[in-house]
Amino acid sequence: MINNIQAIIFDMDGVFVNTEPLVFTVFRRVFDPLGISLSDEYQYKFIGIPFSRNLQDIRTDWGIDFDDDLIRQTFDRDYEETLENSRLDPQSGILEIITFGRQHHMKFGLCTTSTRHHVQAVFRRIHAGGLPDPYAAFDAIISGDQVRHKKPHPEPYLAIAEKLALPTHQCLVIEDSISGIQSAKSAGCRCVGLRHPYNRHIDFSAADGQVESLWEILPLLEQGAFTESTLPKEV
Repeated sequence: MINNIQAIIFDMDGVFVNTEPLVFTVFRRVFDPLGISLSDEYQYKFIGIPFSRNLQDIRTDWGIDFDDDLIRQTFDRDYEETLENSRLDPQSGILEIITFGRQHHMKFGLCTTSTRHHVQAVFRRIHAGGLPDPYAAFDAIISGDQVRHKKPHPEPYLAIAEKLALPTHQCLVIEDSISGIQSAKSAGCRCVGLRHPYNRHIDFSAADGQVESLWEILPLLEQGAFTESTLPKEV
């Protein structure tokens, strides 16, 4: 236990693994034939938001109707093919955090808006790259299709804390989206926002702190000083 923190819970896309560039590329390929050009800047607002909500926003912003089920099927097929031809590694610092945490009897969880199928595809690619099976790193996993209400609702983090058999205030969450931060905080978790090139526009003031790199988390754990006052509020 580190300052009453008994578990660390990672978001997946953008925190555990950097999949945003792949997702953005697939979104563009799916919508280009419809005359809808989705720039990276436009897609920044997709981060941490359920797929169905993203489709609603696209429909509203472009005034073009489309079949959501067909778009979902096309996206999933293209994304899986893209994953199969890509190398995926956990974000730098993840494995070191997990190794340190295990030495101090901490638990680890993964809480994502993505579906179980998406999680399986990502983990399969990580394992295919020669790394240990990612499933072995986690004591609990909650995907978007395992809960009735997705982030920013507190249900995902309440559900994973229950699977970890821990109260939420003993869980530290690493998130990269405002919906994820809101979900974690409303569930009663401590939460740190992870900055990266795709979320510079996001207001992380609701988080307990923010970091530029996961490597900034490790020294705080090693010092046994993981309190709100030690977390950088601005970068």
